[in-house]
Amino acid sequence: MPRLWMGRHKPDPGPYDLVDTLGAFDADVIVVQESYRPDAGDCAVEVAAREREMEFFEAPFGRAVVRPWPHLVRSGTGEKGVAVLSRLPARRLRDIPIPRVPGDPARSRCALHLQLDVAGEPLELVAVHLTSRLPHGPPMQLARLRRQLPSRERRAVVVGDLNFWGPPAVALLRGWRRAVRGRTWPAHRPHSQIDHVLLRDDIEATGGEVLPDVGSDHRPVRVTLKF
Repeated sequence: MPRLWMGRHKPDPGPYDLVDTLGAFDADVIVVQESYRPDAGDCAVEVAAREREMEFFEAPFGRAVVRPWPHLVRSGTGEKGVAVLSRLPARRLRDIPIPRVPGDPARSRCALHLQLDVAGEPLELVAVHLTSRLPHGPPMQLARLRRQLPSRERRAVVVGDLNFWGPPAVALLRGWRRAVRGRTWPAHRPHSQIDHVLLRDDIEATGGEVLPDVGSDHRPVRVTLKF
C-alpha cells in the first residue's frame, strides 16, 4: 500500500528545515507544491530526496524569490515549481501542459505525470499545482486538464493544490473522487480544503487525513492507498 504525502514550502523567510520536515513523513511518495531551486546553492527538496534515497522529479513554473515569501516574479533568485520524491521505482511519462489564465504569474504550468511501480503493479501519478486566480483560473485549467488525464483503463491518482474546493473540482473532473476531506488552508486557522488527492474506483483509500501545521501556509495531506 503506497503512502502518499503532499506539502508545500514555508511561506516566510524564518528558520525552517525543509529537509528534516520532509524526512519526518514516512511516505513512499511525497508531492511538494512550490518547490524552490535557487540559482546558487542546493535545492532543499532534492537534498531531502538524495538523503533518503528517493527518486526526484521536478517541473519548474518560472522565476521566483523566497523573501518575504516564495512567489513568482519576472526575474528572481531561482525557479519555483512542483516536485515529486518517490521511494518506489518511478519514471517520468510526460509533462501535461496547463494553459495560462489572465493574471497568472507563472511563466508556464504543467502537471508532472509519472508512472510508479507498486510491487510490480503500475500506478500513474499526476502532480499538479493550479493557479490561485479565482474565480476563473482553476475551473478553466481543470477543464483543460480533464481531457489529458490517464484513461479509465489505467490506474491513476491526481494529487495537488487545485486552489479550488472539492465538490466543484470533482464535478469538473468527472469519474474522480476525493480520498481525504478536511480543511487545509490557511494552515494556522484553516477554513477551506483546496489541496486534494483524487482517485478512481479501482483504488481504495484505506486512510486519509489532514495533518497538523508543519510550518507551511497549507496543512499537509496524507493518504494510504490500496488496490
